[in-house]
Amino acid sequence: MKNLAFLLLLCSCTAPPQPVQPAFFHWQNRLDLSRPETALLNDLGCQTLYVKFLDIAKDPDGAIRPYSLLAVGDTAGLADRVIIPCVFITNSVFQNISAEKSDWLAHKIATALADAGKQFPQPDFPEIQFDCDWTGTTRAAFFSFLKKIRPLLPPETRLSATIRLHQYKFPDRTGVPPADRGLLMLYNTGDIHDPDEPNSIFQPAAAEKYLHGAPPRYPLPLDVALPVFSWTLVYRDGELWKIVPGENSKPKTQNSKLQYLRPDDLVRVETVDTALLRQAAVLASEIRLARDARVAFFHLDTSTVRRYPVGFLKSLCKTINDSR
Repeated sequence: MKNLAFLLLLCSCTAPPQPVQPAFFHWQNRLDLSRPETALLNDLGCQTLYVKFLDIAKDPDGAIRPYSLLAVGDTAGLADRVIIPCVFITNSVFQNISAEKSDWLAHKIATALADAGKQFPQPDFPEIQFDCDWTGTTRAAFFSFLKKIRPLLPPETRLSATIRLHQYKFPDRTGVPPADRGLLMLYNTGDIHDPDEPNSIFQPAAAEKYLHGAPPRYPLPLDVALPVFSWTLVYRDGELWKIVPGENSKPKTQNSKLQYLRPDDLVRVETVDTALLRQAAVLASEIRLARDARVAFFHLDTSTVRRYPVGFLKSLCKTINDSR
């Protein structure tokens, strides 16, 4: 019997990986898929959506509160899709947080997730993801929070956490979150606060520095996220002043998002073109991903549909598959 058990364990460990599954992040505050967005998901064979349910941050006076809550519109495009609720929590929330406040936060978020889930036809979610760029000073508090919220979620729900590149390379230094799964964010490789940074979203050379020399296998099963977003960065007096989602390469005063520009402001538009995105996929193919890994594109909107053809996105998944 012992030999049989050993053989079964050996077979399970050496089972071939499954083809990576495409997924998308939805990061707007209202979930109401357009026809082109639904068509993109269908044509890509994408069954999984990571959906931001909550943004948690601190007020200037130090109070912790949600800055956005998900509203769901038409759910027709969500039929038969797996929804993974995501909670974004700023790192400052865990700075000097007390044990009592952490307990309070875990209960508040669990309740908010359950309430938001009632907007879906099937409110039972297989996984819930927490997104926080923890640091050495907040690691213990964030990890403690994850342990506290786990028993407040449905028993069969997996808990996942986003993993930044520096956390991926130095797990002994940064710690590994007490989660069932991790999602490696293969973007935000540059310094967004530097006015001279050519592209803070993704630069292959910068990403390679984190991937090369990292441990051969991260302690958690990993999915990977690739960038398909753009933003406009406005610098004033040498400092980052405003982040505007999307492209505004020729901002006009009537554009309400950029109407307060001054003559000396520096405006930089950052995008990830198909050549850069293909390089990101090549780097992702070098990572030891989970046997049932997902390739999640961040994020879904009309510009994504316009910029990245379905055939191209499929080719990125194939690049990663061919290395498995």
